[in-house]
This record gives sequence, structure tokens and C-alpha cells, in this order.
Amino acid sequence: MDTIATTRLQQKLTGRVARFADRRADWSVFGFETALDPRFARAQRRYLGASGSADPKDLRGSIPATAFTMSIQSMPPGNRIPMHCHETEEIFFILDGQCRVRCWEGGESFDITLGRWDLVALPPLLQHEVFNEGDGECHLQTMLAKPQPLRPQYSDPELLKLQSAEG
Repeated sequence: MDTIATTRLQQKLTGRVARFADRRADWSVFGFETALDPRFARAQRRYLGASGSADPKDLRGSIPATAFTMSIQSMPPGNRIPMHCHETEEIFFILDGQCRVRCWEGGESFDITLGRWDLVALPPLLQHEVFNEGDGECHLQTMLAKPQPLRPQYSDPELLKLQSAEG
């Protein structure tokens, strides 16, 4: 093999690997939600991009995003993600456990139950919330279809107020 080409390829891929062992379960990233309701508590492990955080440069060790973001959220039993939407498509892929995704549009709701290895791709601006009604933790791979998406748009005015105060 050409050593120069291998070196160039190695350089190109340096910093493009995110290992689980290097990810930390960040319980603070949704802290303002948890302050409003302890059932909103969940951990996030960032792999690609800053997701919809207050500071898009706050990668918390993840790889900078060029096309989309990807993180893993771990949600204890009985907890949930509050109703919100994004300006971009959001994908949930269940790695382990189960959850219920409730989607809202024009006063109508529809529930989707997801288990291990199931996926839902939610269209932009669709209000949704996620419930872990299982016996164990639910681990969701979450992807947003932009490298720097806007912060979630919450339905709850109190969450919007807390989010705004956070920065």
C-alpha cells in the first residue's frame, strides 16, 4: 500500500470516530426541562453535532456535524420528552427498550409504539412527545436533518420561558 495515501486517509479520518467509551451520559443538557418536571429527565450522549443545544459550538466531545446531528438519549421508565417540534425532520431509532411517540396536528393526535430497532421519521414542524412506559430504560438514537438545527420549539409556555432564560 502507498504509505503517503494511507497517511492522508488517516489524517482525513482523524477526529471522525466517536466511541461509546468516550461518551458521557449528560443529564444536565435538558436541565431546564427537568427543573419544570422531574419526569423530563433524560441523558444525552452526543456523537455528531450539538443537536438543538443553546450553543451550536458546544459539541461536548462529539464530531462536528456537516449534514445532520446524531445523539443517543437514555430515558428512565416513567419519564418523557415534552411536546415540541423542530424546523427539520427528526428521526427516532430505538436501540433498546420501548416508547410511545405521540404526534399532534390540528387538534388530532396519533400514537406510535416503538420497540427495539424500530424507527420513526417525523416531518418538520410536527408537534410530538415521547413517553417511556416500559419497565426499563429506553435508549433512542435521535437524528436531526441539519448540522445546526434550531432549538426545539416547545408547546408549553413555561418551557419556552425557561429555554429563553437559559440562553
